[in-house]
Amino acid sequence: MEKVFWDCPDFSLSQTLECGQCFRYEKKEDDCYTVISGQKVITLGQVGDSIVFYGDNDIPFWKGFFDGERDYNEIKQRLKENDPIMAEAISFAPGIRILKQEFFEMLMSFIISQNNHIPRIRGLIQRLSQEYGMPLEGGFYSFPTPQQLSDVTEEAYRSLGCGFRGRYLEDAVKNVLSGNFEVEKLEMLPTEELRQRLMSICGVGQKVADCILLFSFGRYEVFPTDVWINRVYSHAYFEGKKLLAKELQVSAAEKFGNNAGFAQQYLFYYGRERKIGKG
Repeated sequence: MEKVFWDCPDFSLSQTLECGQCFRYEKKEDDCYTVISGQKVITLGQVGDSIVFYGDNDIPFWKGFFDGERDYNEIKQRLKENDPIMAEAISFAPGIRILKQEFFEMLMSFIISQNNHIPRIRGLIQRLSQEYGMPLEGGFYSFPTPQQLSDVTEEAYRSLGCGFRGRYLEDAVKNVLSGNFEVEKLEMLPTEELRQRLMSICGVGQKVADCILLFSFGRYEVFPTDVWINRVYSHAYFEGKKLLAKELQVSAAEKFGNNAGFAQQYLFYYGRERKIGKG
């Protein structure tokens, strides 16, 4: 199989894929990963600062998917300035990048993620793809399109193990198929208006909406908030005082500005892996 090398500093394949923003990957025994996005699949490895593509399957797409043109060193230097907590979080996982993922897949995936843990989320998405997606090389399946899910009922989602989320998934598909969520039009909306539009979908609260804003629309000023990020943020900056989500987000906006989304990923991964503030 042909190998293509891509020199990409400030990038760790494992840290980026396993930090909670992406669910469609499979880790191989040799520390390679197979990644699926839409109808595309690629196997990659890493040697130092070089990413190794096994095959030449639309490499420009994957470089964009991994946000390859952005200078992450500059972002990290800004975040670390006069902030020893952030400096520690970045040094723990300096190779995280924010992926550029497809809107509908993110919408469905983060609805599934509610009150769930990552292995189970990945399993549910895999079952959904196997049932309704298209077969891809290597035994993988594409994430189904809205059209492929147009006749899927709440009961069918429940039969896959999605539980109460089945109602939300069915509603999300109907909303997208209605034509009210065309990506080109959504991209033109200001962040707050886009957030409210996303939250008009049944079952999409602010946390899910903010994940979609960050991981699909590249709204890097957004700071998604959940239990882990509340723990690490309050521990780091408020001496362990529990914060309301709004308080946390106002503080993060003041502290990190347009780089808040990047800061969130470094803090989230650091806090989760180190179990900061738990117990």
